[in-house]
Amino acid sequence: MIPRLLEEVIISRLLSSGKIILLLGARQVGKTTLLTHIEHACKAKGKRVLYLNCDIDEEKAAINTTSRAIIEQLTANIDIMLIDEAQGLDNPGLTLKNIHVIAPHVKIMATGSSSFELKNKLSDPLTGRYLDFMLYPLSFAEILFAHQKSFIDIVSRNRADAILPSVLLYGLYPEVYMKNNPTEKQALLERLVDSYLFRDVLTFQRVKNAQAIKNLTRALAYQIGSEVNENELANRLKIDRKTVISYLEVLEKSFIIARVHPFSKNPRREIGRNYKVYFIDLGIRNALIGDFNQVELRADIGSLWENFLFIERMKHFANKDQLLQKYFWRSYGGAEVDYIEKSPSVEMKAFEFKHKTGSLSKGAKSFTNEYKSKVFLINKDNYLDFIL
Repeated sequence: MIPRLLEEVIISRLLSSGKIILLLGARQVGKTTLLTHIEHACKAKGKRVLYLNCDIDEEKAAINTTSRAIIEQLTANIDIMLIDEAQGLDNPGLTLKNIHVIAPHVKIMATGSSSFELKNKLSDPLTGRYLDFMLYPLSFAEILFAHQKSFIDIVSRNRADAILPSVLLYGLYPEVYMKNNPTEKQALLERLVDSYLFRDVLTFQRVKNAQAIKNLTRALAYQIGSEVNENELANRLKIDRKTVISYLEVLEKSFIIARVHPFSKNPRREIGRNYKVYFIDLGIRNALIGDFNQVELRADIGSLWENFLFIERMKHFANKDQLLQKYFWRSYGGAEVDYIEKSPSVEMKAFEFKHKTGSLSKGAKSFTNEYKSKVFLINKDNYLDFIL
């Protein structure tokens, strides 16, 4: 297993917070592997751990109850309960709440593959009782750390540059990354798209047109880093705008895409309606459009680079359990800044992404003049400092 940076944070919160811990993420990103690793780590600390997988009928049946007597019996001799794929329970929110109330000595952690399926069922029963974490596909930092303990030496930088083209093409789903053969990587990504990508999406009652949401996802894959026009998508796909809006939310809550909204302090001068879309994993994105041509041959390298930097920055903060507000900026005059971030502890920062070396754009200078905030240029010379 490639060590996940989130593990230590989760174990610390699990043992000390008194809250139910939720680990959310798409299928196949490594939630079960991480949960198993946490089980072993807790047992090594002398904790008595019960692990239940709700994809297994017998284990699901053991916990799929609201009976006080059964819960008391189940929790009598344990310190920690780990529940995998908790969205499979009939009423996960009520079940977890009852365990938390009836057996307050037991620390609880649950995983789920869909924030719609799990969090919607938890919101009322577990209000104020849980902390949630997002597990992404592997981060660039994690794959470097797996091979080199120091990020800053020349060996790590050479390795990073060597593996970067493959990451831009095939992404960082754990099983995909572990394959050495490009043909095997492509085949696995295509299976992930066919078998898993829409598995959660198409179970939602809100999704009535399976082909429409697949077409929408592919349309988005062609315009990563560009502003999304909902009316244009609706016309192109021959569905109404409300359906487009609904399906975009489903795709985001299913951990397929991430939306970024415009930064604006003066809505009369800046465009505040459209937003950008990025894919959580570039391998999935490239599989959707059927393009695995080498990086140096691609016309969309700038978009791939922008998506890569944005998602790795998200992972960087998520792996530290730090909040981050993300924006882009564009004025009516056409001036643009690729990425702006704000966090509770850090002042606003603005960044411009360029795959090749170059100077800041006029848009960056316009932003600096408007907000008195410097724009930092991120390219292949300094990208590790941005994402690690």
